[in-house]
Amino acid sequence: MPVKPLLLQLQQQTRHQPLCIAHRGASGHRLENTFEAFQLAADMNADFWEIDVWRTADGICVVSHDNHLMRVTGQDIFIDTQDYQQLQTYPLCNGEQLPSLAAVIELAIGSDSGLYIELKDPDSGSEVVRLLQTAHFEKAIIAGFDADAIAMLADQACPYPLAVMVAVNEDPLTKAATAQADIVHLCWENADRHPHRRVTDTLLRQVQEQHLAVVLWHEERPAELAHLLTLPVLAICTNNPELMNTYQPNSANAIAICCHRGAHRIAPENTLPAAELGLRMGAQVIELDLHTSLDGQLMVIHDSTLERTTNLEGPISDYTARQLAECDAGSWFHQGYQSVGVPLFSDYLHLIQRYQRQLFVELKHVDVDQVISEVITHSLLKSCFFWSFNSEYLDQIQHRYPQARVMRRRQDFPDLETLLAGGTPAVIEYDYRIDDLTEMDYCRACGAQVMIRFFADRIEDALPVIELRPDLVNLDDPFLFQRAYQQWLSRQ
Repeated sequence: MPVKPLLLQLQQQTRHQPLCIAHRGASGHRLENTFEAFQLAADMNADFWEIDVWRTADGICVVSHDNHLMRVTGQDIFIDTQDYQQLQTYPLCNGEQLPSLAAVIELAIGSDSGLYIELKDPDSGSEVVRLLQTAHFEKAIIAGFDADAIAMLADQACPYPLAVMVAVNEDPLTKAATAQADIVHLCWENADRHPHRRVTDTLLRQVQEQHLAVVLWHEERPAELAHLLTLPVLAICTNNPELMNTYQPNSANAIAICCHRGAHRIAPENTLPAAELGLRMGAQVIELDLHTSLDGQLMVIHDSTLERTTNLEGPISDYTARQLAECDAGSWFHQGYQSVGVPLFSDYLHLIQRYQRQLFVELKHVDVDQVISEVITHSLLKSCFFWSFNSEYLDQIQHRYPQARVMRRRQDFPDLETLLAGGTPAVIEYDYRIDDLTEMDYCRACGAQVMIRFFADRIEDALPVIELRPDLVNLDDPFLFQRAYQQWLSRQ
């Protein structure tokens, strides 16, 4: 059986690593099988969205994992007993309506994303194919546990690659033959603690001999995923696309990413979820802002007042660290983060120790000696660099703690010589829009790293910055920069 064109194309794409299938969208961050989960998966550079399809009582294909909607609506409703219009009157827990397959296809077209469609209703295959072809949508794979349903599509000369889903107690090759499938999808995430060991060299050789591709279960355990990413498989599913699509700079242009206030396009700024998201997607540095609480604790928050990003009002200095930690510092961004509070600086230091990365610390209203003391207590002085609009803070650090690393902005000085006269900083930040970028080599010769501040939202703006080969970029959207970096690499 000849390899279908899409599958051949996808196999050529996986030479670097397996493709990322966002399981029910970016369901680790948003409500599964919803527009916001799918759009976030696209923003996080997932190659495909895994979606589940049922049919309503009047034959409309809709996207939901379960036929029963109690889990996502709180209502005792079955999809296959309701007409589509009636189902639209029951809002999902995130406020959206139950999406139709046609609407999800339209979103995928606009996002240039693929669809990995699991047939929950085995009899929906022909209608799914019709909807895909009507929309002229080519980047789709159709999957299911029911081998006979997949075989029926094969008998109908389905133009889309077909995947048969295989439980732990089933033989992949036998089931693939019954289904006449192009792909075996191993659903072994719950087989044991280390399911990667079940994907043996013998199994991979056998499926290759049968000209089958392999898709693996949804995996969110970083250590387990690290093993799976080394396997010669077509794709891996995950609830957390950031764990797969990590930023991996090439040694020829090893630009380090600094996430400004963390990955704040995905999670609320200056919170631990935003910081950890940035670290998990491959950022080497997390930027944060420090203020001091009423009881003298160092707190991570940008503004000096609390109204914009919390449910409290007034200055940070009017509240204790406990009050700040227990407030709602996340639901302004998304309801899923309502339990997130204002973190302590020490929380970030522990996080950096765990990931062995760096912090870019902006000092707002703090005691410099307290900041440095806390960093030294965690043995992280070499893993942090410091900046402030208050130049006296930086002068204090340089004079009292010469081993500490400071950052200076080029735009704050009339010329580079004046900047360097106060002592060479560890990092000099350039704004690519206003500063003289021809000085970068001289900065490095003087012993400073060059960081470019890049807060634009277009790949075409990022490409010239990448061409400059800075040491670091300070940016708002690490996933957009990652896409731009891949484009730059492909042109080399």
